[in-house]
Amino acid sequence: MSSISHTAGVTATATPDSTLDSTKAGDWVTDRAWISGVIGAVSLVAIAAWYNVSGALGNGIAFAGYRFTDNRLDTTLAAIFMVTGIMLLAECVRLYLRDPKNFFQISPLLKQQKYVTFFADSLVNYLKYLFLLWLAMLFFHWAGEYGFQRQAPYYQGWFRFLEIVFDTYLWYGFVYVLITRAVKYDPESDKKDLAALLTKIVLFASSVIPGLEKNKTPFEDVHKKIARGLFVKLFFTPLMTVFFVSQFPHLVNNIGYVFGAIPDMIASGQYTHQKFNNDLFNISIALIFSIDVGLAWCGYVISSRWVDNLTFSAEPTVLGWVVCVCCYPPFQMFLGLYFPAPGEREVLRFDSQWIITFFTTMMVLSYLVYMSATLWFGVRFSNLTNRGIIRQGPFAIIRHPAYASKNFAWWCVMFPAVIYNATHTGIHVAITQILGLCFMTWFYYLRAITEERHLSADPFYLEYCKQVKYRFIPGVI
Repeated sequence: MSSISHTAGVTATATPDSTLDSTKAGDWVTDRAWISGVIGAVSLVAIAAWYNVSGALGNGIAFAGYRFTDNRLDTTLAAIFMVTGIMLLAECVRLYLRDPKNFFQISPLLKQQKYVTFFADSLVNYLKYLFLLWLAMLFFHWAGEYGFQRQAPYYQGWFRFLEIVFDTYLWYGFVYVLITRAVKYDPESDKKDLAALLTKIVLFASSVIPGLEKNKTPFEDVHKKIARGLFVKLFFTPLMTVFFVSQFPHLVNNIGYVFGAIPDMIASGQYTHQKFNNDLFNISIALIFSIDVGLAWCGYVISSRWVDNLTFSAEPTVLGWVVCVCCYPPFQMFLGLYFPAPGEREVLRFDSQWIITFFTTMMVLSYLVYMSATLWFGVRFSNLTNRGIIRQGPFAIIRHPAYASKNFAWWCVMFPAVIYNATHTGIHVAITQILGLCFMTWFYYLRAITEERHLSADPFYLEYCKQVKYRFIPGVI
């Protein structure tokens, strides 16, 4: 699975120039964002254990005589919904305890008892988002890559998710909008949300009508930022959804295997070193990336003033986008088109089981660092965007812990495979593969550079760079 970028930036409600001086030595709102990440990770593993014990993937979820799900796909999606709900609740509680006086802001329209105006304003906002959801569904249904028309299986989880979200928002979204606009009044957030972009597009389009030429005003920088943030969601949310749908059932099954089959094999003397190595590789991958993708999914899907994770800015350059999206399907194939790197599992081909144990352990430890970087973002994770500076955890040591650890993990399991191929297959294959590894590492270096260039417009990030001077290796580079 491809690496996930860990971009940081100022929070949506902060005003960088006015708040930077007062927060240099103080508490930043993102300093404890990891709390929701830890709670989400623990919840995901707990839900996987519950699914294993109850057989939920096969039987569905039922409670108090009511059946919530009756198939494997809906039950898997229910897991990510539950994890996301728990993370959002944890973050809301954290932000409330951090600043209880300002967490709730009553709408001025309600204070002025302009109830009809408030209701009408909320209804318009609700309809704008409903229309945007409908447009998103229409796009994905007709985009050939996602295969809706031909019933392609890979993205079925994504289409089921879209269906659930649309139906839920259709029936309950207006209540959510009413409550949010009533007690979480924030005019700055209103300027940054998707409804504001839709309003601008409608006004611009209406300028072709005689008498409305004055509506043809240029798109402002804020509208361009919103649009880029929308493109991030449209590209990455489907991928994170199908990644989770494919990975999470392995975690569920592995829990039963670890606490059931493995002890029995150990007791009977049938658990070999080779079997241990295979399990270490497979089970670790399922655990780490189920948690990583689950937490990242929450960040991609949810942008809400309730958890203060609205997008402040998004990558403005073509190069930044290219080096990022080329690390993900369907563009991922281009990275290995000329210089394919060896597969991660090729490390398991060595004759010496102790060599396999050593390099696999190094890979697992590196991937744990990689996952911890996602965890420290909590509900603020997203590629190519600026949603809150993270300066704690692994980010307190180096600026790009995810990129560094991901590449180190690759070299731990792929470079030994290159050596194996050099002695068993041929030096020409080894040379091609080592070039592929170098090419992949260079791409992630470009991702880090373009990321820093984007974030350097944020004074909070400049302050962070003063605190953390090294990008990849402490004390070296």
